Amino acid sequence: MNDIPDEADPPHPPESDSPRADRTAVKRRRRRRKGGAVTAGVLVLALGAYAVVDAYDLVPELPGILTTDPPIEVQAVPRPDAHGTRVPAPTSAVDDSAPVPTTVPAKIDAILEASEVKGFGLEVRDGLSDEILYAKNETKPRTPASVTKVLTAAAALTSIGGEKRLATTTSFDEETGTLTLTGGGDVLLSSGDSDPGSVNGHGGLRTLAEDTAEALKADDVTEVTLGLDTSRYTGEPFDSGWERSDIAKGVITPIRPLMIDTAYIGSKDREWRARSEHPAADAFAAFEKELKRTGITVNRAEQRAPASEGAEEIARVESATISEIVEYALVHSDNVVAEMLGNEVAIAQGEDGSLETGPRAVLSALGDSIDLGRTHLVDTSGLSYDNRIAPHDLTTVLQASVDADDSLAGLISHFPVGGLTGTLTDRFAKERNATGVVHAKTGTLSTVTSLAGGVLDAEGRYLVFSIQIDDVDKDKILEARKTVDDIVTALANCGCR
Repeated sequence: MNDIPDEADPPHPPESDSPRADRTAVKRRRRRRKGGAVTAGVLVLALGAYAVVDAYDLVPELPGILTTDPPIEVQAVPRPDAHGTRVPAPTSAVDDSAPVPTTVPAKIDAILEASEVKGFGLEVRDGLSDEILYAKNETKPRTPASVTKVLTAAAALTSIGGEKRLATTTSFDEETGTLTLTGGGDVLLSSGDSDPGSVNGHGGLRTLAEDTAEALKADDVTEVTLGLDTSRYTGEPFDSGWERSDIAKGVITPIRPLMIDTAYIGSKDREWRARSEHPAADAFAAFEKELKRTGITVNRAEQRAPASEGAEEIARVESATISEIVEYALVHSDNVVAEMLGNEVAIAQGEDGSLETGPRAVLSALGDSIDLGRTHLVDTSGLSYDNRIAPHDLTTVLQASVDADDSLAGLISHFPVGGLTGTLTDRFAKERNATGVVHAKTGTLSTVTSLAGGVLDAEGRYLVFSIQIDDVDKDKILEARKTVDDIVTALANCGCR
């Protein structure tokens, strides 16, 4: 279909198991400052090696794989090896004594003039003062591809809160003898034990089954009727604009509030991995198997059986924090996690969680930062060519994160790191001044390339940027991406006074 992340599951660096999140809502702020320090979260490097790609980010030498006019046929993408390693973070705060670059326009204009591809829209701002340093076609909305995930991530951090966790629970009705497994939005469950050091697999169905059995046996219950409750998400689980064939290619799956490993099937060691057509049913079957292993007899298992009013929760496992899940979605460019986050943003705003309400809720959460008259979202992952975002609106959100003092402050630090992690592993790797100081989200479709994020320039000034182009001839998409990278490299090298 479109943007094709290969959401392989490489090992993650250990992360501390933070306490259960406070459920109070995190205040949203769009405060602007003229001085002060860059928020620490913006400049903290993402650590560890993550191997993931947007389509052309993985196989730039093979643009022909995705080269029909929209709607396109998506081909599966092999899982690459990561080259990122742990690196020291730059200083966590930079004051405004670093000079603001003044010759950025001349640098960028020279690159655009030399490029064979014309028609870019871009904007560069100073992260501290919010001064616009360069703008070209910045208010024209364009197809953003996976850069859409920047808005989804910002909305999730803002409206849900970075410390919130999603709970998968079991509840038991003594009167009917019914045990209900309830999906709470965690699409990164494992079938085994909970792993507090992981994001994917933080909550495990084996752990949930064992804790459930312990609670049942404490009340001398050894036989149950098992039900599955997926009512957290409503409406159709698969967008009408997506291709069903993309499920087998590992691009997307029906969005349910209960999944194992975002519905991937087969060994993680395989070069190609499809996703399941029925992710919640697979998770339900895995839980039933683990529950039986504990000695509990399951007389009958029924899907789509919401818990009764008399049922009481007896066990739960929780996901990683929303901040950690956001980072996973951005680094892995994971469409399934991004769509789940859209549903959860809708729920946080008091709406039903659905593929229909998610895009609207994301825009509502960011209404103070983006022009709702020109921004249009059909989904929250970027799979659709019908999404439209202008560079100016993206940099407004990015600059707000630099200036924030709540969960939004971590937004840019959750992006892939140039030359080191995620979809930027093989980009900026040969540029000494750009490696490790570019944090950006990629977006790639067969006719689209985009990049949005932040960069620390050579004199210590933090800049945010958004560079986009769509409707590119398929044989020029690699040149377009090179132009994007040249611009960002020039900003990293900038002693531009």
